[in-house]
Amino acid sequence: MRSELPPADTLRDRALRYLPRLREGERFSHATALALLGCPIRVPKGQPVDVSSPARIGRVSCAGVTGHRHSTPARHHLCLSPDYDFDIPVSDPLHAVREAALALPFPELVVALDFLRFRDPRRYDPYLYVSPGDLARSVTEVTGRGAVRFRAAVALAREGAESRMETLMRLAGARAGMPELRLQAELHDAEGRWIGRFDAVDDKTRSAFEYDGEQHHTSRRQRRRDPRKHQAARDAGWRLMVFYQENLLDDPVGAGRRMLSFSGRPGQPVRPSLARLLDERSGDGTESAVPFTGFGVQHDPLR
Repeated sequence: MRSELPPADTLRDRALRYLPRLREGERFSHATALALLGCPIRVPKGQPVDVSSPARIGRVSCAGVTGHRHSTPARHHLCLSPDYDFDIPVSDPLHAVREAALALPFPELVVALDFLRFRDPRRYDPYLYVSPGDLARSVTEVTGRGAVRFRAAVALAREGAESRMETLMRLAGARAGMPELRLQAELHDAEGRWIGRFDAVDDKTRSAFEYDGEQHHTSRRQRRRDPRKHQAARDAGWRLMVFYQENLLDDPVGAGRRMLSFSGRPGQPVRPSLARLLDERSGDGTESAVPFTGFGVQHDPLR
């Protein structure tokens, strides 16, 4: 174990503080496992650390920890972290989403799944990836409480969202009945020249949607590049709508309706049960479960 650890400001940090106390066979579970895996979810402020123990040794009961039990053997994942020289035992990534299905607001489940589906060469843990086949198997295996929520989240998960806010932008469109969008779309002009990559596009109406995050303002290079990219897309016949933090957090339903109106598409029917799930929110009494890295990929601290 390395001597220097970050302050215990997030659920992930609190879990790292508790790590030396794990007993043989125990692992981090539920939202805590997702935090250690790097999922940019939001949790209640000061949320206790989730620790799951095998039945033979009994569950943990102490301040700052919520104890759980798991069967033996049970699926687990050895998480790699730059803060430690050895692996950290956590629930299998998809099992952790299932464990958290009742505790987290529904959009957080989709945020976690999008993160797990995204291939990012900059991740410290190169083994962390959930394939479409993994998702398909998990849907057939899940039972019990939270199964309906988990299956609905899997149905909405997509590969290509590079940040929490990109996932929330896509879910805002889904809530309004927006047809499926192509994510991380590479656009070219009529001569085949590359214009750039856009967060989400509707090819049929040549509508492009972008989330303008903090890195767009703090990175001088990106601040200069974005206007050129956007103008080139317009010159090539694409229409562009840019969303900011307040658009997606303060009025996600309105943001989705704006996407639909902007594209000119008729809205697809949204089942009332799915609409209720998508309307769930992480309120002001929440915090990011992971530290903000300033990296721009998925670790977005916004609610």
